[in-house]
Amino acid sequence: MAKTAVIFDIERFRNEDGPGIRTIIFFKGCPLRCDWCSNPFGLAPAPQLVVNQERCVGCGNCVTVCPDVNRLVNQTVCADFSKCRTCGKCVPVCPVDARKITGKEYTVHDLFQEVAKDAAFYRRSGGGVTLSGGEVLLQYEAAADLLKRCRKNYISTCIETSAFAPWEQLEQVARYCDYVFVDLKHTDDMKHKERVGVSNILILSNIQRLCSYAAERETVVIVRKPIIPGYNDDDAETIRTAEFLSHLAGSPEINLLPYHNFGESKYEMIGLTYPMSSTPVLEETSPEMKRVQALLQAYAPANRVSIGGGEIAAK
Repeated sequence: MAKTAVIFDIERFRNEDGPGIRTIIFFKGCPLRCDWCSNPFGLAPAPQLVVNQERCVGCGNCVTVCPDVNRLVNQTVCADFSKCRTCGKCVPVCPVDARKITGKEYTVHDLFQEVAKDAAFYRRSGGGVTLSGGEVLLQYEAAADLLKRCRKNYISTCIETSAFAPWEQLEQVARYCDYVFVDLKHTDDMKHKERVGVSNILILSNIQRLCSYAAERETVVIVRKPIIPGYNDDDAETIRTAEFLSHLAGSPEINLLPYHNFGESKYEMIGLTYPMSSTPVLEETSPEMKRVQALLQAYAPANRVSIGGGEIAAK
């Protein structure tokens, strides 16, 4: 039986999340619940309804075909997402495309065909495919199969992961990767649970194992840390992060990612409330980012510390 994966987006001709021109495939489903998540469409593992209220003209067509979920209040349609069975009947009757189902099941073969469309651009730019999410390891078998096919066809491979999965699953995917971006949210377990929803013990262990594993295989590991004001931007946490990094095999680079709220509008579209609307956003040039970068670099001099990722050279 063909392996399949639920995907909520495929973006072509990207020049980030790895070197060169890349195709980014977003796997649906994530075991983490980071307060600052910018891709809430990737949280639930199954396809789901998305409603863009800004486009809605209050015609009531969706109410007619699905009155259990939708009701018209003051010329505005309100959707009860808890009752939605994702039948999709309301999508084609909307005259302004305010509704869609996010998440589609693909076979690995079909995903590879999507990736292969731009093979010529990968060769010229040193690019390739990046598997993102959600959390790609929730669908590790399909991910590993896709990466293996790409490798056989000389397409550069990369994943973005939280590393929150059994090591065996991470290893099965990482063995086919040229690059791995792995997230480090916080070094303190209790604070990690408070804002991410899970313990960091497995994550820290997997990052250590991944770096040792990658050093033997010439796989490039880049640690990413989102900088969240008032959560993980203090000096004590920064020094603990540096100490952790300095003991990793291969002295991996760390990317510091300034907090942004680009995903805020997506929360309402799936019936969720954005929990960080009052948190100030950061820029790559913010003094807070420069301070964290300087402190990290001072305590982990062997690790390159960049803000926003910067340029990643092709291998």
